[in-house]
Amino acid sequence: MIDIEDAFVVFYAGTPLERVALRGVKFSVQDGEVVSILGNNGSGRSTLLRFLAGHIQLNFGRLWYNKVDITAQSLYSRSKIVSSVFFNNNVCTAGSLTVLENLVLATLSHQPKSCVREAIRDDMEERFYAQLRNLNFMEMENLLHEKVDNIPKPYKQVLALLIAVIKGAKVLVIDEHSTGLDEEASHALLEATSKIIRSKKMTTIMVVNDPEFALKHSDRLVVLNYGQVVANISGEEKNNIKLEDLYMTFNKKPKISDKKMSVNV
Repeated sequence: MIDIEDAFVVFYAGTPLERVALRGVKFSVQDGEVVSILGNNGSGRSTLLRFLAGHIQLNFGRLWYNKVDITAQSLYSRSKIVSSVFFNNNVCTAGSLTVLENLVLATLSHQPKSCVREAIRDDMEERFYAQLRNLNFMEMENLLHEKVDNIPKPYKQVLALLIAVIKGAKVLVIDEHSTGLDEEASHALLEATSKIIRSKKMTTIMVVNDPEFALKHSDRLVVLNYGQVVANISGEEKNNIKLEDLYMTFNKKPKISDKKMSVNV
């Protein structure tokens, strides 16, 4: 279980450009739960996910994983628990290798890329081909031998998701990975994303630019505004809420916290 406790993130602290991006964010995510983070641009969604993935540190607050404080972990240490897929997926995949080689590399623990070709067995190709075919994502199974640098972005994003799962991620963080795609490709990517995380029962925290998809495919919706949680919607409330009412929560005014912050890392 992930527990976010009173999380504050301040950019350019002590300067005329100081901006509070997260202001006392607090909620928990259960094992296997899929949580969508919603809100308008500038609400703090991406800052929250970057913090969860370990790319930025808190100025105040705590992050717990299964009751262990992981707030001050390095990016490398955090990556053993949290895998992330962002708009830029270049850090998740090896562009000079084929799709198959990337998938095989994900199965090798701490092995250099030079070892991957020798590690490929016939049964691996058959297994990954079958997995991609069952995923039914735009005939991706036919791209196994294409270099990742040469395949379109939607396939790269699916590959990044599969790599995160294969590597044994405990928590998956996804931030607007369908941004920049046309409507058809975006819809296909989001549907494939749901299949992957549900089939593996992945604990997932994601930001998507499609509230209708989030409402349909998430267990819970957390809405941010001004860096604070203004709505936490699950259960019957989520099942009964209408899309237009969900949009209205995006502009809900939070009570601005006056907590005195201190650096804890």
